[in-house]
Amino acid sequence: MNLRRLRLFLLLAEEKNFHRAAERAYLSQPALSQQIRALEEELGVKLLERKPFRLTPAGEALKEEGKRLLEEVEALKERVRRAGWRELRFGVPENLLPDLMPLLDHLRRGLGQAVEVLEMHTPEQVRALKEGRLDYGLAGLKVADPRIGEEPLFKVPIVALLPEGHPLAKEERVALWDLREEPFLLIPRETLPPLHEAFMEVFRKAGFAPKVVREVARFPQAVSLVAAGVGVYLTLAPYRVFPHPGTVLRPLKEEAALQVSLIYRKDPAPPRLAEVRALLATLAL
Repeated sequence: MNLRRLRLFLLLAEEKNFHRAAERAYLSQPALSQQIRALEEELGVKLLERKPFRLTPAGEALKEEGKRLLEEVEALKERVRRAGWRELRFGVPENLLPDLMPLLDHLRRGLGQAVEVLEMHTPEQVRALKEGRLDYGLAGLKVADPRIGEEPLFKVPIVALLPEGHPLAKEERVALWDLREEPFLLIPRETLPPLHEAFMEVFRKAGFAPKVVREVARFPQAVSLVAAGVGVYLTLAPYRVFPHPGTVLRPLKEEAALQVSLIYRKDPAPPRLAEVRALLATLAL
């Protein structure tokens, strides 16, 4: 059966008027009438009376069964499309992964498509997007690249890691200024320049330069050193889910946070960009 003719017949059955149905189908009335006659010839039955307009019993049957048939055709097309989809590849910084898993699960369910999560920091995400090894990135740092699209999602607070016996460890929030005399551990600039600079900007806004006694690239190493009393450490709130024995994580009283954004290559655009945007818009971030 010709599906275009079936759709035109169902439109006519809904409107019960050739003129209105032809307008909705962007056809002339004679062209619509010709398509309906061709469908009747294909099926070998009369589907409607024209004056006055009414469906024959065969037309009524086709109206009911035709709707179901078109729904099944659309469902089949969707199943075939989904079968041909590969996994969507998302780059996510390790330090943001705990807070971003609900977002990724939301996308996986909403898209009905597998999502592969690749741990990589923002600069590596940008390289992978340009090389076609990644579809999307969830970046915790600002991206200044004309080839990369960037859409803000939410902010992640910067927090202080203190020894559990520290005088300020009992406070719910810590003013960074109150730590100005403390020795600090800091992520090395060469490890992740944008994050290092983001932390330095927090210190500048607080009104002092930190006394950096050691550079530390990995959170587990920072935990050991902070627990041993070597210094205090700035990190990101998602690290609260990682083990940090002998230490406490405390939010800062100052406004200090990293902007998390969806990033992607602009040309060519990634698969299902409009759907990803729509799903993220429905998520309370």
